[in-house]
Amino acid sequence: MNDFSKRVLKTIDKYNMIKEGCSVIAAVSGGFDSVCMFHVLHSLTRIRKFSLHVAHVNHSFRTDSDDDENYVIDLCKKFNVKAYIKKADVAGFAKKNKISFETAGREVRYSFFNELLQQIPGSVVATAHNANDNAESFIMHLLRGSGLSGLTGIKAVRGRIIRPLIEQTRERIEQYCKENNLSPRTDYTNFCDDYTRNDIRHNVMPPIAERGGVDAIVRTARLLSDDEEFLRDYTIQAGKKYITSENNKVIIDIKEFTTLPAAIKRRLIRLALEN
Repeated sequence: MNDFSKRVLKTIDKYNMIKEGCSVIAAVSGGFDSVCMFHVLHSLTRIRKFSLHVAHVNHSFRTDSDDDENYVIDLCKKFNVKAYIKKADVAGFAKKNKISFETAGREVRYSFFNELLQQIPGSVVATAHNANDNAESFIMHLLRGSGLSGLTGIKAVRGRIIRPLIEQTRERIEQYCKENNLSPRTDYTNFCDDYTRNDIRHNVMPPIAERGGVDAIVRTARLLSDDEEFLRDYTIQAGKKYITSENNKVIIDIKEFTTLPAAIKRRLIRLALEN
């Protein structure tokens, strides 16, 4: 097993992502990240004793979207892996629901993933988010003035969604593809700065990455995630003491409330509104 696969396996085991006998549905677009993830997961199927499937969504947006779909189908045939394909008019979905194309694409993809999770017993979906994606998300939320919860990064595991590459940089992923003679597809829309994430990726992240900033941001996000988890649990316990409800009204003990730190006050109010 090569070093890259060992690092991915270490991440999988650290977060208990894949249980023996389960089914892993790899979300494969055909790009570098997802093809790398697919190739590594396929090499680990015997070691961790799980079955591998592939999910691909054809967004019907680019002129070569069908080529991406055919590439993924051929890849799955080569490795004898079952592929689940969904073709969707994402642009039309975005227009109908008055949301951005990025948001529409995400909703369509995760709706498809949830269908497959229901269809395939004991399954999880693996997405190819990596360390650079994590750092970019941190910067995006930071520039929006996000609170602590928005600076905790992309979770390695969220429900039945797992992210085996979350601790690997894009540079290492591309090197793995090169060393293993993989020929992923290139999405030319990734080079367009009209999307916020692409703008940050191309214009903000390079000087940060040159200074080792990607790993540093990921470490910071992990630390903030621990703090966020503690504060969330503390707030829930405080809510049990100081928040009651009756006759469709939420009542906060104002005397106790005023003694609390500002951070907990804000969280208690949000908790009260959510309930």
